[in-house]
Amino acid sequence: MPGSEGTTPPSPGPQGPTGPGVLERIALPRGPLTLLRPADPDAVGFDAVTVAEGVEELHPPHWARLWPSAVALATTVDRAGPSRLAGRRVLELGCGLGLPSLVAARAGAVPVVATDRSPAAVAWTAANARRSGLRVETAAASFDGRDPVLDATRWDLVLASDVLYGAAAAAALTALLPRVTSRRAAVWLTDPGRPETPRWLAENKDRWIVRTRPLPDGVDLHVLRRRP
Repeated sequence: MPGSEGTTPPSPGPQGPTGPGVLERIALPRGPLTLLRPADPDAVGFDAVTVAEGVEELHPPHWARLWPSAVALATTVDRAGPSRLAGRRVLELGCGLGLPSLVAARAGAVPVVATDRSPAAVAWTAANARRSGLRVETAAASFDGRDPVLDATRWDLVLASDVLYGAAAAAALTALLPRVTSRRAAVWLTDPGRPETPRWLAENKDRWIVRTRPLPDGVDLHVLRRRP
């Protein structure tokens, strides 16, 4: 039975890939999904992320929380359902816990590849895919460089939630999207109103047709299609 949108309080869960987990039931239009996430996001250690050959930086584990933009994007994907997703090649950027990718796989998208620069994030996403019996491939890949995982396919649909968190990320997304999308592809981007977003949309208006609509919890959905 379809469920109302939102979440319910988490319950104790099994050990996750990098620490204790809790199970959170996410209500979605076509039925709920149960997500395994870190029991205490504040206790999760910083990620050692490779930013250049032989160079690592410690990054805060923002992936350890289920953010409103991710829930909003997953809800949008779930509403689209198999009629729009089945058989489509889907890439998620900055996947975090991977909820939108899980929903896309449930709707029949194939392949679905969830990527994040954090190896811990993709480990939790892979664990959730296994628990749910869904086919989601994962890869530790950053969209601010030329990663062969991202460039290997021309994707039909690119998903991203709350990725425009600064000028460097915005510039990287500008360079990446034309490389990895097919001519008739779409990009579904959810954003909580970050200051960089309107600037990025304005800078890319000659390349992308953008339709924006508000979603709950202060999140906007930007649907991008390539101009002819």
